[in-house]
Amino acid sequence: MTSESPRHEGKAIDEARQDYEALSAVGELFPGTALAESSRQLGQGGDWPENLRESPLVIDAASAWGPGTVLAVAAAARAVPQLALVMVGDEPARSAARRLLDGAGRAEVTVVSRPPDVSSVVRSACGDSGQPIRWVSFGEPLRLAQLIQHDPDLAGRLRVTQPAGSERSASPAAARTVLDAVRKGRLAALDLVLTGPADAGPSIDRSRRQAMALAEALDDTVDRSDPAAVLSDSVALSAAVMLPFVDVEQAGTEVDGEGAFQRGDDGVRLWWGAVEEYEPLVRWLTRVVEPSSTASRPDRGE
Repeated sequence: MTSESPRHEGKAIDEARQDYEALSAVGELFPGTALAESSRQLGQGGDWPENLRESPLVIDAASAWGPGTVLAVAAAARAVPQLALVMVGDEPARSAARRLLDGAGRAEVTVVSRPPDVSSVVRSACGDSGQPIRWVSFGEPLRLAQLIQHDPDLAGRLRVTQPAGSERSASPAAARTVLDAVRKGRLAALDLVLTGPADAGPSIDRSRRQAMALAEALDDTVDRSDPAAVLSDSVALSAAVMLPFVDVEQAGTEVDGEGAFQRGDDGVRLWWGAVEEYEPLVRWLTRVVEPSSTASRPDRGE
């Protein structure tokens, strides 16, 4: 996908969905024809992805509150009307997130740090009607693993976007719990995303500098010691809300001995996402979160 407009992208997706459903249905009317063969091939690719645009969004930002988290939470506040809950790791992060959300006109979004009962917080913020819930993590899946173990009914409603990670995990068991839940059908969906570029270069460095400037304008007190990760959380957010900046492919997935998700030929078949070109993402972030922007309420064009 190449469009940088989520509004136009959403319209295109709706039209493509209608074409997909029509072609799938018409194949049944003409057995033995090219239409029937096309319909059969579509069926082999699986069902059309769920339309989750109206589903509540939960952000799990427990790992750290850095410039990348500031940028992604601000983008979600302004561009995702369905943002319902932000979970952070400590009280200073909770206060910072609350200021950020209030400044974006999102006083209704719940912010918590270290909730003793994750399930209750999620149900309270997202409702208990049984509808799907989008869950995007900005770090390790510790809270997600706890929820899977203690509230399987709620886990069955989650559509999770999780950074794959590339370093030793602080809790390898959490990643294994999550993947095992997918394997056994106890977690509705898990998509993995590679949140860092494979190679450095002038274009990536420029995008990082622009993103850091945006984050500093939003919160000049945030720790800026890790500029390389300033876009990581925005990549995960983009994947979670299906913006057109993330390329995806399916791959077998396992958890290695250090608790990192790994792609391969074997294992659970999951969707993996990555950003190849960061400039379109940064342009979107600039338009959405720039403090001078006249739009303080969510962009309904998600």
